[in-house]
Amino acid sequence: MSTLRRRAFLQAAAAPTLAAQTAERAPRTTQPLNVLILLFDKCRRDAIGAYGNPDVHTPNLDWLANTGVRFANCYTPTALCGPARSSILTGLYPHAHGVRRNVYADPPSKSSQAAYPERIFSPFLDPRFHLWENFPTLLHVGGYETGHIGKWHLGLINPGFFDTWKSFNSLLPHWIGKPQESRYRPDVHTTQGIEFIERNAGRPFFLYQSYYAPHEPLDPPKQFLSQYRGNNRSQSGYYTSVSNLDWNVGRILDALRKARLIDRTLIIATTEHGCTWVDRPGVTKEGLCVPYDEASRIPMIVRCPSLFPRGKVWNSGVSLVDLMPTILDATGIWNEQPVREMESGGEDLPALQGRSWLSEIGSGQDAWTRPIILENIARARIQGSFSEDRAIRMRNQKLILRKFEDAPFYRPGEFYDLAADPGESHNLYPSPTHRSAIEEMRQLLLAWGRQTKDQLSLELALNLV
Repeated sequence: MSTLRRRAFLQAAAAPTLAAQTAERAPRTTQPLNVLILLFDKCRRDAIGAYGNPDVHTPNLDWLANTGVRFANCYTPTALCGPARSSILTGLYPHAHGVRRNVYADPPSKSSQAAYPERIFSPFLDPRFHLWENFPTLLHVGGYETGHIGKWHLGLINPGFFDTWKSFNSLLPHWIGKPQESRYRPDVHTTQGIEFIERNAGRPFFLYQSYYAPHEPLDPPKQFLSQYRGNNRSQSGYYTSVSNLDWNVGRILDALRKARLIDRTLIIATTEHGCTWVDRPGVTKEGLCVPYDEASRIPMIVRCPSLFPRGKVWNSGVSLVDLMPTILDATGIWNEQPVREMESGGEDLPALQGRSWLSEIGSGQDAWTRPIILENIARARIQGSFSEDRAIRMRNQKLILRKFEDAPFYRPGEFYDLAADPGESHNLYPSPTHRSAIEEMRQLLLAWGRQTKDQLSLELALNLV
């Protein structure tokens, strides 16, 4: 994005004030809503009790689900940290915002499909990436006090639209000193988040509370392990990490209650991706960058009594790219002219690809009306070659297609009936009886590729093997 284009965007966005936020899309209360994002790293759906696992201990997240909306089929556009976080900010899929791998000021010495090999201090300063049209900027210039605390994974520095910045890129240990004998970083970050809420209780605020856990290393405080003793869980350290995060979520909720803001805050609890513990094509031991549900289908819980129903389970497919338009819609900033222009894009501005949930959920029409797309670059070779994939999900079906770096570039894909095979263990792609269903999905991917200008979707849909 050019400096001139960025300056014009920011000047236009700064024109409206909070007082000008009027209700067009959904009913608004008189005082602007606060916004709180609680983002976990690598959190699977089965780590939260509200998603049907009775053996985990997450009472605070369960309370949010029971008093808000729990999305049963939310997907990350890509199961990798930096690209997914970029999609949260911009409402764009990775092919549009351009961040396809993780960024580091000191890249890993070993070559990785998941990281850019060159030093990148901030992708916001890199012309390859389209990140400046993002919702924190609009909230910031619209009068919100903005804060980011915890893992950022989009560079080392504050890009300039956070008033409070207590953040790191990635790879910091969870303990500030010796494990089990020092301060646990998620606990410290939570205290910082509570202090932010207390300082800004009298004004509209946006707090992006971002945790590195339950990403490895799995070394949570020992007192939380007692909840999992005796159940023979092979991943007890993982679930214990989430239970600690849940305790910290409870601390933040108590701070909102104390400030009488619990019902005046749009609360979003989610993760940028999950992880797989199954040997999948293209996967490494980290369990990321694959289109299968363990890694790509994620928890999403939203609570705001003035906008969303209580105790609702929403079954239609949604995506992390929907967060930007939903937040702007909920705060009223969506109605301002510069934001409306983002829906259709421009000469050097990709069109917004997510959509707001407010009117959709308010209508009560829980019908799967759009495809959900997944974009991943495999971290390990499949059939001897690295590859990039596109997966398309509708209500009960998922189609996975890959382009390989080595010939043959196009090879048979994977097709799953998720109603009969939720574990995605029986590939029906070779079956002649499913060719018509595969063709329908191919047509949907082709239309989506044209709509979003995704060349790889077009290429894969046109070269179906």
